[in-house]
Amino acid sequence: MQREFEVIFKSYYAPVKSFLRKLVKSEADAEDIAQDVFSQLWVKPEVWQGNAQIDRYIYRMAKYQALNFLRDMARNCDNGLVDADISQLEKISDSLSAVDPIIHEEANLLLRMALDKMPSKRREIFSMSRLEGMSHKEIASKSGLSIRTVESHIYAALASLKAIFPH
Repeated sequence: MQREFEVIFKSYYAPVKSFLRKLVKSEADAEDIAQDVFSQLWVKPEVWQGNAQIDRYIYRMAKYQALNFLRDMARNCDNGLVDADISQLEKISDSLSAVDPIIHEEANLLLRMALDKMPSKRREIFSMSRLEGMSHKEIASKSGLSIRTVESHIYAALASLKAIFPH
């Protein structure tokens, strides 16, 4: 039993760690997550013993561990997406789409659902700011609101998205 796990570990640890490094952008965090993946795998011999497709299981496990790590980081981050611009959101979206098209679609669905739940004026202002690239002054002029009100709507929209998307 131990010998079979050693073969799995030696075969997959380095590639999994490399895969995780691309997702979390940190060598140390990738190593921690990879160790967690293999530690969790070790206690489930029914999953890895004699499993010819263990590589798929390991990579899927690693992907979800990385996403959980990123989500936790976002929750613990003081500024999160409140200070983010649309290019940061696009980078997150691009990195998720490279990982798994299903997760990319889920992220887009979550974004659409979050935008749909916002009051119409907030959604409109957020879209003008982040999707159309308009300045606060331009939005205020176009919508007949004060710049301060526009800023308030954008801040509230980003704060609600912060809970949904990793940093």
